[in-house]
Amino acid sequence: MRYRYRSMALAIALTAVPVAAQHADDTDRNPFTSASDVEAGGRLYRSHCAVCHGIEGEGGRGVNLTAGMFRHGGTDRDLYTTISVGIPGTEMPGIFFDGRQLWQLVSFVRSLSQGRGAEFAEGDAEKGRAVYVASGCSGCHRIRGEGGRMGPDLSDVGAIRSLGHLQTSVTKPNEAVYPQHWMVRAKTEDGKQVSGMRMNEDTFSVQLIDASGQLVSLSKSALAEFEVDRSSAMPSFEGKIQGDDFDNLMAYLASQRLREATDATE
Repeated sequence: MRYRYRSMALAIALTAVPVAAQHADDTDRNPFTSASDVEAGGRLYRSHCAVCHGIEGEGGRGVNLTAGMFRHGGTDRDLYTTISVGIPGTEMPGIFFDGRQLWQLVSFVRSLSQGRGAEFAEGDAEKGRAVYVASGCSGCHRIRGEGGRMGPDLSDVGAIRSLGHLQTSVTKPNEAVYPQHWMVRAKTEDGKQVSGMRMNEDTFSVQLIDASGQLVSLSKSALAEFEVDRSSAMPSFEGKIQGDDFDNLMAYLASQRLREATDATE
């Protein structure tokens, strides 16, 4: 009887591993992004990737990873696929790791370019400010307290995003929409329409920022309709901002670093 219980426990343990791996493999957004995941990904990177891409991602036999721009796609899922499958016809092999380890590698690769956009931006940041204003970006985004509240605050975006991420956010905003940027559309029982950027949500209530920049708290039990839109509310500017204007805008966004973040890196 004891042997039977031990066999059952072993069977449960063995079946739990594929379930966890499958969960990690099924998602398009990286579920393993904590500091400990980045650290674990760094250990994997140094033992399997650094020989080609360099210890700091500076490149060598492999491409430079520090700009955050990737030829075969820059979404979490794209990076996961590139690492796991490799790139046919090149020296980049696939790596046989479980789902969690692959996501940890993605997290570490992203960390190599975090906050380094200004190093790679080719435009003029001051001219980019004029493009930012002319394109209406300040209607939704705030920088140092000035601008709208419907979009993410960009005061520190240059310190936390790569140049590749900034480019994608402007040209393909739907590729990476974080939960804090999802939109809420609701109708109260008396027919009032309410919409805005989702700030917090639990089982019973939701808080959002509406178009006027006001914080609105709604009780779900008082709503006739409720919908969370996980697509980006930002329109694509692909083809609308081009050439030097685009490069200048990227340089301006990459230069946005709060004083505290700037001091920490000097």
